[in-house]
Amino acid sequence: MTQTVETRASAPPRRALRGLRRWGPWVLLLILAAVVGGLLSTPTSTGLLEPANRGRDGGAALAQVLQTQGVQVDVVEGSSRLMEGSAPVGPETTVLLPHTAYLGPDGGAALLETLAPVDRLVVLVPSPEQAPQLGLDVDVDWIARGPLAADCTTDEVHREDVLSTTDAQLAAGGAERGQVEACFPPGAGHNLGGAREGALLTWPATAQRPETVVATTSTAWTNARITEESNAALALRLLGGSERLVWVLPQPGDAGLDAPAGLWDVLPRHLTSWVWLLGAAVLALALWQGRRLGPVVVEPLPAVVPAGETTRSRGRLYRQARDREHALAAIRAGTRRRLAPLLGLPPASDQDRLVAAVAEATGRSATEVAALLAQAGPVTTDDALVTGARALHELEEQVRTATRGTLG
Repeated sequence: MTQTVETRASAPPRRALRGLRRWGPWVLLLILAAVVGGLLSTPTSTGLLEPANRGRDGGAALAQVLQTQGVQVDVVEGSSRLMEGSAPVGPETTVLLPHTAYLGPDGGAALLETLAPVDRLVVLVPSPEQAPQLGLDVDVDWIARGPLAADCTTDEVHREDVLSTTDAQLAAGGAERGQVEACFPPGAGHNLGGAREGALLTWPATAQRPETVVATTSTAWTNARITEESNAALALRLLGGSERLVWVLPQPGDAGLDAPAGLWDVLPRHLTSWVWLLGAAVLALALWQGRRLGPVVVEPLPAVVPAGETTRSRGRLYRQARDREHALAAIRAGTRRRLAPLLGLPPASDQDRLVAAVAEATGRSATEVAALLAQAGPVTTDDALVTGARALHELEEQVRTATRGTLG
């Protein structure tokens, strides 16, 4: 009776185990599909100096430091939102524009007018294709330099500041040139003659625009290089001087352009579902094939292989490769290794000492022994290989016989 009770009690776990084996792969398939779908739907930030980008060229480190200093960092996607008023700005606000690629021919002047109430506008110029379109008279020399000393003194830039790298050099022109403050020129005293050139130019505020800073510090402010020289200190003084920082991420729509299409945008709607279905089918097929092959066979390791089998296999390899000289050299080395202890010599004995000991034990001449143990001549046929191996075997047996007689 006790045995019957135990059998019945073990039945539910067995049924549960069979159910797990049956439905487990499908549950796993659903979990994998959910994970893959989540990864594909999660947006990733990879843009240059974007505050959510934690890669080497991102700006996450700069954004985090500004927030720890009490600055409110607001990210606005698209400068058009500023001009439309959907992202209002005002006093005690600094605006950072990482590039001007999507401003369009008239967007720069309109943006400056919209941002007139803010404390400061900082515009970065990261590449030749993104020259500033702000209505400011400035030329760009696309030569990266660094490190560069400030060679100027303002409220935000100290004379001892050093930028580890810059993306380009700027040169101010026009009627406002005399009012522009130029910092980080290509050399000390470069602007003494009246030029206004450097990696950072500052235009004073007017009724039509706020104080405007144009800088080529995109690379210097990335996560990879923000800690070099005075990069971080300069960024904090320029961007953290107000209570609020509006970090603008320009979008193609700012210039009336269509946003770049992704893979899922290119595929027709009806085809997207087929792609998902095909992926699920491939995964299910892989799971089914894996179960069909049965459980993995476990072999205890290390595996023991008979020495004779190893020797024969190595011999077949040598024969297949026709490497007779290598094969005879291996036999010769094994003979020397076995002869040394027979003659009372250490394993690392030099060749001349071994030859002399073998010659003395066998009565053969040292020249003959050296020819067998040391000299590596050409082995052109299998017969020559067999002859050499047999001669080495006979020499070893002769030494064994001689040493046994001596010990006896």
